[in-house]
Amino acid sequence: MTASPEQLHGLLTYCIDFGRQMLDDSADFYPFGAMLDVDGRIVSVGGSDGEEKPAPQEIYRLLWEAFAAGAADGTVTAAALAANVDIPAEYAPPVPDGIRVHLESAEFSRFIYIPYAIGAKDVVSPSRTVTLFEPIAVQIEPGIFAAAPKG
Repeated sequence: MTASPEQLHGLLTYCIDFGRQMLDDSADFYPFGAMLDVDGRIVSVGGSDGEEKPAPQEIYRLLWEAFAAGAADGTVTAAALAANVDIPAEYAPPVPDGIRVHLESAEFSRFIYIPYAIGAKDVVSPSRTVTLFEPIAVQIEPGIFAAAPKG
């Protein structure tokens, strides 16, 4: 089953919204994701390796492997894997910090970078202000769905 553009947009929106919430709360976040199950539902996914302060790269790898296994066995129709990254300068981002969403289904594979800037807390505004900029989409080779059955 192939995910529709609307379903892929739903996964992307989920990741952007949750990433922004985490940036508002903590100014950082560990990798997280969301998947589209065979019934078309968006399911949020987090990861843990049992460590109190795991390496973000390890959490990303665990989530990626779980999504790839689900794609291969047909239980995942589409996946979105979000990470807090430095956006490569070659994409000319307005700021270097970004939420990167690896958005993939059987016929779609992109990194979507959402540049962001965080304003400091102060006495007048005790919460952070997170400004999101226009997304930057970069087509990539399939990875999560590389071994998935076609059709």
